[in-house]
Amino acid sequence: MPLQFIGKNRLALVILLCVAMLVLLGALQFVWTGQLSEAQEAMMQDALTNSVRQFEQEAERALLFLLALMRPEGRGGQQLDWNRFAEGYALWAETSAHAGLLSRILVHQAGPDGDAKLQEVPLGEAEPVAADWGPQLKSVERGLAQAAGRLSRGRGPVTWTLFPEASAVVRPIVTLDRLRRGGPRGPRSGGSAFIIVVLDWNYVAQEMLPGLVDRLFSGADGERLYEVAIAVRDGESFLYRSDPSLDSAWLAGADVRRRLRLFRSPPERPGPPTGGPDVIRRLALEAGRDERAGDPGGAGQQGGLRPPQGGRGRIAIAGADAGMDVELAAAHISGSFAGAVARQRARNLGAGLGVLLLLAGAMALVVVSERRATRLAAMQMEFIAGVSHELRTPLSVICSVGENLADGIVSSAEGAKRYGQLIFSQGRRLDEMVEQTLQFASLESGKRQYKLARIDPEMAVQRAVDQARPMIEQAGFALERGTAPGLPRVRADENALQQILANLISNAVKYGDPGRWIRIEADAGESDGAPEVRIRVCDRGRGIPKGEEGRVFDAFYRGTAAGEGNIQGSGLGLKLARDLAQGMGAKLSMQTDPGRGSVFTLHLPALVDAEA
Repeated sequence: MPLQFIGKNRLALVILLCVAMLVLLGALQFVWTGQLSEAQEAMMQDALTNSVRQFEQEAERALLFLLALMRPEGRGGQQLDWNRFAEGYALWAETSAHAGLLSRILVHQAGPDGDAKLQEVPLGEAEPVAADWGPQLKSVERGLAQAAGRLSRGRGPVTWTLFPEASAVVRPIVTLDRLRRGGPRGPRSGGSAFIIVVLDWNYVAQEMLPGLVDRLFSGADGERLYEVAIAVRDGESFLYRSDPSLDSAWLAGADVRRRLRLFRSPPERPGPPTGGPDVIRRLALEAGRDERAGDPGGAGQQGGLRPPQGGRGRIAIAGADAGMDVELAAAHISGSFAGAVARQRARNLGAGLGVLLLLAGAMALVVVSERRATRLAAMQMEFIAGVSHELRTPLSVICSVGENLADGIVSSAEGAKRYGQLIFSQGRRLDEMVEQTLQFASLESGKRQYKLARIDPEMAVQRAVDQARPMIEQAGFALERGTAPGLPRVRADENALQQILANLISNAVKYGDPGRWIRIEADAGESDGAPEVRIRVCDRGRGIPKGEEGRVFDAFYRGTAAGEGNIQGSGLGLKLARDLAQGMGAKLSMQTDPGRGSVFTLHLPALVDAEA
């Protein structure tokens, strides 16, 4: 029993197994793509974190290398080795990838009597020139005025101090002999000296930072993968943005945020901005007020040198902004790499689903093709059986009549005439079946050639009626004609047109019971704006039952009426008529009313006057 069940339902079991395999593959793909996406997101997170860390290290390395070269110590008193400045700058210009970072080198010296002077060492030269503080360096001037006394008493920090609002880094110059003897950290005369390195933040904003971002946050093909910003106070202001549209909302959703030690921003200055890009306006502000303490210039808040605080790196921060947090943030260019990974997963799932759907479609096509092949094979077997039966009947009649004639059973002229008519009718029946079979084979092979010519449709209809009249009269049908006058000529193959009309008239005679009435009419009209001639073959027979309208034009198909009425035929008449019509550029349509009859209409393209 199980084997019999499997044998009868083998196709259904195969389909069920294939569907189960597709579902399993879909589930595995969903799980595997999820695991792959998680691993990809973790890799992107690590890569981005490393890029942010490398960005900070390279920026810090560039600044610390510059400051290391700008540490010439005094050799006693106020005497300085100015050649060391020139040597340090020369080495910096030759070896650094960011030579434009350095803008000016200044030295401030103050004597014990309060006499102070500011000198500038032109880049690349060893001879100092007199300089003045200018608006940008006012905060440095105030800070050094307070720090000088503490440094002379050995209480000031010997370290680099960043003045963000002045874009300057300051360090006291310590005499070597006093350091060796362990004395106070100041000049022997009791004065003080400071080196001031002024940075070019315009270069930082327009060259250095964009270069680092392009190199560290791009793919192998050079395409930017991440947006980067350096923000102050959670997005209140930005030192750098790779895209002007980045704001605090973007900062809150960034993929990576890391606090920086070397980049700090001064407070906002009210009033319209003046000169340069946003980063330059922010870093070139004058010192003079503390927004947080409300002190418009308190020495304790903004002027003094402050020692490095815990966790803030190797450079002290001076001014009112010593406690500000500056952080580097990066996010995937599409919004976040979590979203990018999700979109990539969706694309992978879509591609995989597409492949599975193609497989499912291929399986469905195989099943449909198999069923169609099975149905076609059954119809072919039915056709062979029907044709064999149809051939056997006329052949049997012809053989019987021939045998009677040969045996001399028929002796009268009237009997011989009747036998001759019987042989002729059966021979015509054989010829019709053979001709339909040959035409079907020719159409299916694509070898049928059409000879299109200008044809008078009224004459074509008359010729078809004349040829079919004996069959119509023998069947006892009433024939009506209804041809409109002045029909335009049509372009058609004459033999194909006669074959189509003959098949339609023969079909109307076969299925015309019980009305036994046929009407053939022709008129002119239009279809989609194009002129045409319509030839209709109407009957008052049984019509075509619901559900069979779409199959009557199939090869070898014979409806229920053919079986119930024992109607002879091969199931090729309407199939040949439709294919012949399409082959010569015409169209065959059908209207049916079950129990009341059918109308088959041949639509032929009409020739306009110029073509005619």
